[in-house]
Amino acid sequence: MKIRKQRNRRAAFTLMEMMVVVAIIVALAGIGIFYMAGQAEEGNKTKAKADIKNLTSAATAFKLNHPDIGWPQDLQSLLQRDDQGHGPYITSAESLMDPWNRPYQYDAGGSRNNGLQPDIYTTIPNGQGIIGNWSIRIVK
Repeated sequence: MKIRKQRNRRAAFTLMEMMVVVAIIVALAGIGIFYMAGQAEEGNKTKAKADIKNLTSAATAFKLNHPDIGWPQDLQSLLQRDDQGHGPYITSAESLMDPWNRPYQYDAGGSRNNGLQPDIYTTIPNGQGIIGNWSIRIVK
């Protein structure tokens, strides 16, 4: 009489094992999205601060090259080359848009900078504050 040895061999995962793995992956993805969602808004704020700093530097370069004119009358002036060959001070019109796809605000009088330089700023959506070059910080 032959004795058959049975091997307890599995060829694949069970449906229950696959469902547990998928549930773990979905849970981890949900946690990651929850934490990363706030980081996107922080990234937008950081980009706005850097853009405003660059626009302020461009406006300062404009003023140095045009002592008779002074500060540019608007941010569009930074995109143009003048008759003396100065400029453009920024390379693209996209530089004039904030991370929320709205144009940066410009006040050549610079009331928030005590008239020392023009005010360049944007408002954060949902009433979260203003980012401006008078302090390069969020003001509520």
